[in-house]
Amino acid sequence: MTNNLSILLKKYSVPTLFFIVGLVLLFIGITKEQDGMFMMASVLLFIAGGLSVVFSSGTFKPGILYVFGIAAGIAGIYTIIMSYKSVDDTSTYNDNYKFCKSLSKQNLEDVRYIQKAYAEQNGKFMSTWAELVDFTKNGTVPYVKTQGVVPNRKITAEENKYLYTGNPAIDNNMTEDEAYRLSKWTEGPNFSTDFASFRRDTVQVSIMDYKFNGKSYKESRKKAGFGSFNADSLQYIPFTGGKESWTIEVVDSVKMGETTFPAIKVSGNIPFASIKGKNGDKEEMYFGSLTTNDTDGSWEAE
Repeated sequence: MTNNLSILLKKYSVPTLFFIVGLVLLFIGITKEQDGMFMMASVLLFIAGGLSVVFSSGTFKPGILYVFGIAAGIAGIYTIIMSYKSVDDTSTYNDNYKFCKSLSKQNLEDVRYIQKAYAEQNGKFMSTWAELVDFTKNGTVPYVKTQGVVPNRKITAEENKYLYTGNPAIDNNMTEDEAYRLSKWTEGPNFSTDFASFRRDTVQVSIMDYKFNGKSYKESRKKAGFGSFNADSLQYIPFTGGKESWTIEVVDSVKMGETTFPAIKVSGNIPFASIKGKNGDKEEMYFGSLTTNDTDGSWEAE
């Protein structure tokens, strides 16, 4: 009796184990909604376990075994092909996620720059994309034209008297502001030697020329593979085919202590996630806040 039980265990233990494992995995795959690769592997393991049990009993005809073997081989090859495709699709998805997030970050940073430039001139942010595109194409920003350098010396007693009242102590070398003010003193004793060529003039220049047509900006976009800057495209979330836009929300006045500020938040969901399938393949990106004057981006906290 003991010998017969030992023979049965040796004969059926491994096939039965495969069969049970396959059955359990198949149950998990169905109830937990696993992907196709998991289900295919579960089915193959279940069939292999069942065939092993039947074959071990000696009731399985060799011809039928060959047929099932060929079918299992074809299924195995199919599984390998699909597994490779799944890995390749995941790799492509991850590449697209990284590129989409990088481009979204660049676009949001550009929108933030444009909005802050407008707010500095107008005391509020723009609430529509039409306004933003128009300001980007036609607006200006202040630019300081520089010529000459600050003299590497302390101001003289005579210059001190011209610049200040009360005769303050002369402890440090001349500052940028002091040099600028002395450059306006054309009758000064050192004008011709130190300040005749000194210029610090603020002029208004095109925001396109100052920011977006600059050599370094263009090269950075080219290096990242983003293509040329297009103000009309800033509105749209990348990889949505122009069907989804970033949302602009503005508040003209937020009080912080005794001071009030305009506030802005620009947000949206990119059509990818850090892990495929996470959060419905979406990830929120934004900058700003509607309750403070903070304009930090969500990516800056990562």
